[in-house]
Amino acid sequence: MAAVAAAWSSGAAAQSADPAALLKTLMDLEKESWQFVKDKNIAGMKDYMADDGLQIFSDGTRFDKPQFLKFMPDFRLDSIAYDSGGEIKVWMPDVVTLFYRVTYASGVKDGKATTCKVMSSNTYVRRSGRWWSVLYQETPAP
Repeated sequence: MAAVAAAWSSGAAAQSADPAALLKTLMDLEKESWQFVKDKNIAGMKDYMADDGLQIFSDGTRFDKPQFLKFMPDFRLDSIAYDSGGEIKVWMPDVVTLFYRVTYASGVKDGKATTCKVMSSNTYVRRSGRWWSVLYQETPAP
């Protein structure tokens, strides 16, 4: 959680001037969000995902924030491996999309795990000095 707090409180000027630092900040947030899911840390995810956030997974499943928080206790994240260090596209100083490849195995409740290799994109918006995930989307990757 310390990484999230530090990332959210970082100043706009420093992040805008250093794309590598911004990439690291957002990748740290992203990895922490996957850990929230793995640990079923609903409070952590609640403080990570924007209230108007949306998640779209590679199978077409989509969740708004209340739906995803309700689904989290039944979702099982068995493993995760980041296939790339990521890259960013800065749309505006307070709007950035993070792109990276990831492979993960997951299932629902006691169901069989499925392995997914995807290209992930997550658009972050900085509001009141904090980065919030507003749109996470996966595309199947070969």
